[in-house]
Amino acid sequence: MGSRRLLIVEDEAPVAQLLASAIRRLGYIVVGVTDSAQEGLRLAAATRPDLAVLDIELHGRTEGFDLARRLRNEFDIPSIFLTGRSDESTLQQVRQSGSFGYLLKPFHPQELKACMELALQRHARESHLIRLEQALSAAVRCAADAVILTNASEEVLYLNPAAERLTGWKREEATGRHLQTVFQVQVSVPQHDTAFLLVKDSPAPTPTGTSIREALLLARNQERLPIELTEAPLQDEVHGRLGSVFVFRDITERKRYEQALQESRERLRALARNLEATREEERTRIAREIHDELGQMLTKLKMDLAWVQRKATVVADPVCEAKIQSMLALVDQTVQTVRRISSELRPGLLDTLGLPAAVEAEVNDFQTRTGIACELRIDFPPIAVERHIATALYRILQESLTNITRHARASKVSVRLEFQRTDLVLEISDNGRGASPKELQRPGCFGLLGMRERAHALGGDFCLESQPGHGTRVQVRIPHDSTSTAP
Repeated sequence: MGSRRLLIVEDEAPVAQLLASAIRRLGYIVVGVTDSAQEGLRLAAATRPDLAVLDIELHGRTEGFDLARRLRNEFDIPSIFLTGRSDESTLQQVRQSGSFGYLLKPFHPQELKACMELALQRHARESHLIRLEQALSAAVRCAADAVILTNASEEVLYLNPAAERLTGWKREEATGRHLQTVFQVQVSVPQHDTAFLLVKDSPAPTPTGTSIREALLLARNQERLPIELTEAPLQDEVHGRLGSVFVFRDITERKRYEQALQESRERLRALARNLEATREEERTRIAREIHDELGQMLTKLKMDLAWVQRKATVVADPVCEAKIQSMLALVDQTVQTVRRISSELRPGLLDTLGLPAAVEAEVNDFQTRTGIACELRIDFPPIAVERHIATALYRILQESLTNITRHARASKVSVRLEFQRTDLVLEISDNGRGASPKELQRPGCFGLLGMRERAHALGGDFCLESQPGHGTRVQVRIPHDSTSTAP
């Protein structure tokens, strides 16, 4: 309390002396006593007191009101009035002067102390709030994001320069207007509206009750801008909702980059689909040539060897007979190899008997080759499946079984092929070691990427579930028209 410094401006000398003595006894420091408003300003400028105690009337003129205003405006020094006047006109002028207190003569020292302490505390709180307001105002003005404040009636209270630039409204023009007049936004945008590059119309929830979403801003000049909008309520526990704050930014460039990225991704996927289709056609051609050309050559070779064998029987040469038997066995083995390679390139069952038969043959072959027990369930009506869809599902099955062989260490595999309402569903699960999300996302997992892209190219869904120690489940769901029946 000893640090509190006070200035006294009183034109009655006895009252001034009595006031100074009382203030000192209360533990304050008196930095000056004067009976002139002009001298009071000079002393305030020189000593910078914490509080000024003023008389309203100085030498017959009500100079105390003007002095209080100047002390507050020029030096941020609060003041209280000590006067004998208590009429309504005086009280009104006290309120207008910005005084922090009012005490009638004669006064009691404790009343004076209470009045001065309240004035000092109020001034400290108001100064702190003013500094915070100034800092906040400067931060909002300098913010790159646009900011709009409204009251509880959705009337605009404030726009920062960024908001003025994006909306086209000046703060002076917008203040007091309804929010919808100044800030016209559209959240849901029709699919054909290419000018906006399509916004997201689902807000992202946040813990504080705010919502973040993309929207379309219609500026005052009719320009349409994609924005990212954050809306939050302004409220307190006593008064409830006081208004709202809207923070938004222009995301035109971001939308252009997203659009370019999406177009690039679609082009890459189209290229991948074209490459895959070309590869399947080439596989089919090679498989056909191997089966037809090489198969026929081997058949002819076997027939020639059989003729040589009959001739060798007449000669009765055991060595020649053994050699011919070896050559016949080698030809039979080569025929089987040709059939296997041809089937791997393009399984004939897929084109002749359809997808269910090809899936069953592939699962049986997998079980024979690996010794892993397989459970197969096929619930498939006699419907015609387009060649490219059947090929995609078959290749996904092949890739899944290959991954199980290489990585899963499984002892049991379950395969399910079903037709559910309007979807073809293929599911492959195993009881192997599983994999963590990090393992599944490591570079080089082109098999998983290929399966996902095959499903995406057909407008389907690809789901992969795997946990360490709990196996892996792959499910592919492809939309399909069930009106066509198998021949």
